[in-house]
Amino acid sequence: MEDFEFECWDCWETNYIKGRPKGFWTTTHYELPGKWNCWSCGAVNTTPDD
Repeated sequence: MEDFEFECWDCWETNYIKGRPKGFWTTTHYELPGKWNCWSCGAVNTTPDD
Protein backbone atom coordinates (compact mmCIF):
# COMPACT_ATOMS: atom_id res chain seq x y z
CA MET A 1 0.00 0.00 0.00
CA GLU A 2 1.16 3.51 -0.74
CA ASP A 3 -0.22 6.92 0.24
CA PHE A 4 -1.23 9.48 -2.39
CA GLU A 5 -1.94 13.16 -1.68
CA PHE A 6 -5.03 14.90 -3.03
CA GLU A 7 -6.54 18.27 -2.18
CA CYS A 8 -10.22 18.61 -1.36
CA TRP A 9 -12.14 20.63 -3.96
CA ASP A 10 -14.13 22.39 -1.22
CA CYS A 11 -11.71 23.29 1.59
CA TRP A 12 -8.34 22.63 -0.14
CA GLU A 13 -7.18 20.48 2.78
CA THR A 14 -4.64 17.76 1.93
CA ASN A 15 -6.00 14.20 2.12
CA TYR A 16 -3.92 11.02 2.05
CA ILE A 17 -5.54 8.18 0.10
CA LYS A 18 -4.15 4.64 0.26
CA GLY A 19 -3.62 2.84 -3.03
CA ARG A 20 -2.89 -0.83 -3.53
CA PRO A 21 -0.76 -2.28 -6.34
CA LYS A 22 -2.79 -3.37 -9.39
CA GLY A 23 -0.70 -6.47 -10.02
CA PHE A 24 1.36 -8.89 -7.98
CA TRP A 25 4.79 -7.62 -9.12
CA THR A 26 4.08 -3.99 -10.04
CA THR A 27 5.27 -1.01 -8.01
CA THR A 28 4.25 1.70 -10.48
CA HIS A 29 0.50 1.11 -11.03
CA TYR A 30 -1.86 1.54 -8.11
CA GLU A 31 -5.62 1.18 -7.68
CA LEU A 32 -7.27 4.11 -5.90
CA PRO A 33 -10.89 4.55 -4.78
CA GLY A 34 -13.05 6.49 -7.25
CA LYS A 35 -14.64 8.61 -4.52
CA TRP A 36 -13.51 9.53 -1.03
CA ASN A 37 -14.63 11.85 1.77
CA CYS A 38 -12.50 14.74 2.99
CA TRP A 39 -11.37 14.21 6.58
CA SER A 40 -11.76 17.93 7.34
CA CYS A 41 -15.08 19.03 5.82
CA GLY A 42 -16.67 15.72 4.73
CA ALA A 43 -17.10 16.73 1.07
CA VAL A 44 -17.20 13.89 -1.46
CA ASN A 45 -14.21 14.06 -3.83
CA THR A 46 -13.38 12.07 -6.95
CA THR A 47 -9.96 10.68 -7.80
CA PRO A 48 -8.48 12.12 -11.02
CA ASP A 49 -8.04 9.69 -13.92
CA ASP A 50 -4.40 10.65 -14.50
